[in-house]
Amino acid sequence: MRRLFSNLKIRTKIILLCVSILFINSSVAGYLYYNYAFTDTLENTYSSSEDIIYQANTYLTDKLGTVIRRVYAMYSNISFTTPMSNYLNDPQSENYTEILGYVADSLTEIYQGDRYIHSIFMYTDLSSFDNFSRIRNHNFNFKESEFYSTFENDPNKSVAWFPAMEDQIFIGNEIVIPVVFRFLVVGSVEHVYIVVNLQQSMIQKYLAENYASVDKLFIVDGAGNNIVNYGTEEGSIVDSFSTEELGANKAICKQVNYTGEEYLGTYTMIRTNDWRLYSIKSKSDLLRNLAALRTFIILILILGVIVSIIITVVLAFSITTPMNNLVKIMRRADQQDFHVKFSYPHKNEVGNLADGFNYMIGEIDHLISELNVNIEALKEEKEIVKNVQKQKRLAELKALQAQINPHFLYNTLNAITWQAADQGASEISILSNSLGKFFRLSLSKGNEIITLRDEIEHVRSYLNIQRIRYKTKLNYRIDVEEELLGIPTIKLILQPLVENSIYHGIKMKDTEGLIQIYSSKHIGDNGILVIKLCVEDNGNGIDEEKLRNINASLMEGKTQQKEGYGIYNVNERIKLYYGDDYGLMFESKFGEWTKATIIIPTQIMEVG
Repeated sequence: MRRLFSNLKIRTKIILLCVSILFINSSVAGYLYYNYAFTDTLENTYSSSEDIIYQANTYLTDKLGTVIRRVYAMYSNISFTTPMSNYLNDPQSENYTEILGYVADSLTEIYQGDRYIHSIFMYTDLSSFDNFSRIRNHNFNFKESEFYSTFENDPNKSVAWFPAMEDQIFIGNEIVIPVVFRFLVVGSVEHVYIVVNLQQSMIQKYLAENYASVDKLFIVDGAGNNIVNYGTEEGSIVDSFSTEELGANKAICKQVNYTGEEYLGTYTMIRTNDWRLYSIKSKSDLLRNLAALRTFIILILILGVIVSIIITVVLAFSITTPMNNLVKIMRRADQQDFHVKFSYPHKNEVGNLADGFNYMIGEIDHLISELNVNIEALKEEKEIVKNVQKQKRLAELKALQAQINPHFLYNTLNAITWQAADQGASEISILSNSLGKFFRLSLSKGNEIITLRDEIEHVRSYLNIQRIRYKTKLNYRIDVEEELLGIPTIKLILQPLVENSIYHGIKMKDTEGLIQIYSSKHIGDNGILVIKLCVEDNGNGIDEEKLRNINASLMEGKTQQKEGYGIYNVNERIKLYYGDDYGLMFESKFGEWTKATIIIPTQIMEVG
């Protein structure tokens, strides 16, 4: 066999070798491509299924959040709370007809423009109300309903979500999803209950119109009760997933068994009310598409092999000798010799190849030369841009620091004016003394670095001024360890946080506000002592979404002008002086408290 093969002509050897290699490569490539396409399609289906169901999650979370916000907005609206409080405390003090009008208007504001709200009902121990948009079922007794018993069994509950059911409150027997709110009206000890019936049919319509790519999408609550499109057959899908399996993922997708067949099941959870969203898509449909792809690949490979064999036979007769010479020249080029030339006397395909090769080698040599020049130029330009950006950032931060509190001077001088008119000279003396300390420490003889003691004294002067302005509405407490007071730090990092607490937290309260400034310390991973300076108030707090946006901006070093530049300026200056591992972060519970924490190292800095 070896002797027979050795005696064959070179062109015959080339043809046999090319055909064998082509057949093997085509077979292996086709097999690998099909398997890759199968795996990739399955993974893309998993990913797209997770994205689709999470889109539904995000949409429903937003809609449910809108309903909750509207209810709490009504609860905070003085045009509702004042007459309702008067009515609950003394029913004879308010005209009942007017109360009906006030409540109907308030309920209509929640209901109006939201297609997902079916109806709204409000219950108090004195009376019940609605917005007159539907006919009331007068056989319904709220205190005998599961709505009331749920709150009686859990006195701390303020919001309760219920599964889909026939409407018990209004005539029509429509399927609704009730959510019940319980709260106390300001100035009253009587609980008020608001039942918002969500319209199941509208949620079904939204899912059907926007997620037709899946075979079925249904929703259950945390106890496994039906919310939308859930039946007994879907129980096996619910049992296939768990909250622990979901973890921190936005959604998960895996193979499940449904009605005896394999499906791709996807699961996510709405954190607002513990609803679980599930979708299923038939795996057989996916495999049917892949079978068509496999047939297409086989046909293309067969056609390619036939065409390639013909081309190989034709070219083998004319390319062998000149191509050997070309290989030698290319080997020299492979050794970085780009001055070689391939000479070929004929003007056929190989001649064109020779011209192309020679042109390519010349262009490569020219481009390499230009590339080396451009690389050096880019390095210089990058360094210049880096320096310009750094100087620009420093200039912007200096400018922000210079204008950190122009309005505070105006407010303080205004306070001195009306205090002089209404009171004696003692408080004016305190104001003047505190203001003098404030500006003396603010200027610090032009030094950017001061001791923590001076920074504490600076914010104490500011608080004394504001305390006179707000009287008993503002109090403060400073508790910083004595051993930390000598540590150097950049100035004007506490006052903007205190100002933020006053104007965005305590100022809105009717009761006394308290600001606490305290410290803690620990050893960081790099062995440097790290201190935390906390400014905590008992003001109105920050809602969760806004708190996430603020902390995300602080972590990324971004500035949000619409939120005020003070806290972002503090964060930017800390990161600039100490590095990106340090800075400012916020914690808060909406309606109760807010805490701003400055994290800085105690590295050695020279105090001017």
